[in-house]
Amino acid sequence: MNPFSFLSTSSTAFTFLHRDDEELRRLMPDAADVLPVPQRVFLEDEDATPLLGFPILTSERTQRIRQALDAYLDQEVRVQTGMFGAGAIETKFRDQAWGAYRDLLVQVTENTTRSSFGRRYTAIFWLYHSIAISRLFKEMPQKVRRFDLETGRQHGEAIKYQVFERFLDRVLALTYDTVHRVATETEEDQIGLFPGLLNKMRDNLLILTEDHISPDLSELSPYLRGYLDIDPNDFRRRVRGLHEWHRRVLRDDPDLRVFGSHLTRMSASDNPDDLLRRPGYVSLLADRRGYDREELLDAKGVQVWESLLVKLKEFELLLALRRLVMPVREHEGHLVCQAPNPRGGGFLSRSMRLSDSTRPFEFMTPWVVDPLVRRFGLIYDIAEFSAIVSMLKYSGRRDEDQSYRSIFRFQRRVNQMARHHLLKLEKYLGDGALYSGRHPRRLLATAIHLQRFYRQALRERFPFDRGIRMALNYGQYRLLPIEEGLTDQERRYEFFGHGIIELSRLVSGKSSHAIATVKRMLLSLGYSAQEVERFFRPLVERRLDLVDEVEQSRDFYAYISQTGALINEGIVATDRFVSRIDPEGDAAPYRLGVDGPRRYVVVTIDEGTGPLPVGLRRLGSANLKGIESTIIFELVDGAVWDVESLARLHGPNLNSALETVNRSEELLRQSKAQPALAPKEIS
Repeated sequence: MNPFSFLSTSSTAFTFLHRDDEELRRLMPDAADVLPVPQRVFLEDEDATPLLGFPILTSERTQRIRQALDAYLDQEVRVQTGMFGAGAIETKFRDQAWGAYRDLLVQVTENTTRSSFGRRYTAIFWLYHSIAISRLFKEMPQKVRRFDLETGRQHGEAIKYQVFERFLDRVLALTYDTVHRVATETEEDQIGLFPGLLNKMRDNLLILTEDHISPDLSELSPYLRGYLDIDPNDFRRRVRGLHEWHRRVLRDDPDLRVFGSHLTRMSASDNPDDLLRRPGYVSLLADRRGYDREELLDAKGVQVWESLLVKLKEFELLLALRRLVMPVREHEGHLVCQAPNPRGGGFLSRSMRLSDSTRPFEFMTPWVVDPLVRRFGLIYDIAEFSAIVSMLKYSGRRDEDQSYRSIFRFQRRVNQMARHHLLKLEKYLGDGALYSGRHPRRLLATAIHLQRFYRQALRERFPFDRGIRMALNYGQYRLLPIEEGLTDQERRYEFFGHGIIELSRLVSGKSSHAIATVKRMLLSLGYSAQEVERFFRPLVERRLDLVDEVEQSRDFYAYISQTGALINEGIVATDRFVSRIDPEGDAAPYRLGVDGPRRYVVVTIDEGTGPLPVGLRRLGSANLKGIESTIIFELVDGAVWDVESLARLHGPNLNSALETVNRSEELLRQSKAQPALAPKEIS
């Protein structure tokens, strides 16, 4: 994992930082343990290139901590300013303001620490919170002048850093105490829980006190005068003189050009000023004959420059990461954010709607990122897989090896096809797998192609030939991070919750043997047909678990038995999944497909490689173990029909077309079930 990979997509122009890997590793060797990893943020059109950043919900709760910080710093500035005057100093309001901010900061620290699981939520919070901190401290000298003009002129910059030191000490002590308490409760390593990024900000105060630094260092006057106690105008004059002198010397001395090229692994003629921004280079120049310490940087100035240079590079690195913070807000039931500026440096005024699957950070909530997600899920299961594996053990080593090779080839083909449709493998189940996706049509196309792959595998003498069943749903899942410290793409989560329970029930179908199956077994054992029929007559009369021979005559089938049990040997889907396939009628016109007594709505999906017809039929409500009654639909491959020759169905969307076909099928069943009328009844 490259912790600096975000720089490759950053449009920020760096003044002091060089993007080469050697400098980055030297600058921050522990970056992999410190820097949070930006995540992909999908727009409403998820086919578009995703943004990279940290989506943070700017709710009223999130804004409270920024407001509390502003109130506390305002009171702290009043107290520190009062120390330079003759009046009495009132600390009561400052302590009250600190208490309000402290309580919110403790809550955020506890939330981010408890729910992080190696995802560095606390570091992301400080990345976000440092934006407000840096702006407030940047404006602090002007605030001091508003309280007391004369004190502000003489001591405003010094007061800024006095307030900063006091603020940072309090924050670090509070964070250490909170992390220690959480580590004790959770029996985790305290060192691993403490945000390393906060330590970086402590060691380099520029990231917490500045939001921009120009090449001429004009923004650093308060830092140079108020923190380092040196004249900023004199320091900048000497730095400008150093640049001018270096250009002249570099132009006249070819040996220095060669030395600079070897030292920095770059061409000195491209940008001579870049050499001065290499650590240690100015120290070497200061020992060169002709270097004037009276006009250029003296010994103390060289030390300040070398130390400042490292801080400026770290500042630009962390600033580039901080610019990936993406404030989002809720608007009309959707998440929106400001469009990022393609040239870097903030956001445009244009709003962009994000995908409904976006889970922004909300630091005032216990989970920070809601673990409950809604996904389209697909699960497939090879029928009687365990029984076939057990039988293959007695067929010889060669047959057993061939069977495992065949299942490997089949599942690899399925995985390749799932990746083609942008699905994600969530669970590998041995005889099947669970995939998730954000578009129902992609999962629907995957299910149809998977069934076709199985047909092809059977023609290639696939040993697992007892059938394949699939289920699709749109449900709620909870994400549990299993592997920590990885990128957003590499991190492994485990799905659990209602959604996966529903899929497992749908794919397993019935839980008991059908009566006809038991009948056949008894007949094969030598029992007479009369004895078997007499034994099962009470169950048959009560219409329990009867096999539908018409339905089971198909290669792939699904139906609901008279007891409300789902019999799935094909593809089924929940009503929540089907209702999202074509809510706007984009796949219209719909066609009527007929297969014996069954009627289907045929919808054509354009998956990029050509039209894919799919038939859908409502089966009814099924009683699934452990969950509420669920409306189930059967899905079939529409390749059996000549779609263009089928009759058209009218309706604004797929749901209305399905309802029309379902009513007509109900009327047809009722008419067939109606007994013939006697002649006297006709009259």
